[in-house]
Amino acid sequence: MFSDCAGDDVMSKPSSEIINEAIFNLETYGRHHCGKIQINHDRAHEQLLRDSVAVLEAAGMIEWDVVPKWADCDVRIINRPTDKNDFTGDL
Repeated sequence: MFSDCAGDDVMSKPSSEIINEAIFNLETYGRHHCGKIQINHDRAHEQLLRDSVAVLEAAGMIEWDVVPKWADCDVRIINRPTDKNDFTGDL
């Protein structure tokens, strides 16, 4: 779905890897402005960005812009997965 690697099957990837790749695609190819990411600024990457938004939206990680003019093309990533830190150390 996202990678161009030969033999790369999206169904064989864990969901966290698919989500991380979708976040990477939005942050790399999306146009950043005012805390939002515009997904329709570049026709060469628009479908990739829309697919990435669909993945993140299914995971509950997308917030669309509330301004009607930008509601179909500006998104914000929310609820990002974070690495868990083990603060117990060598206890």
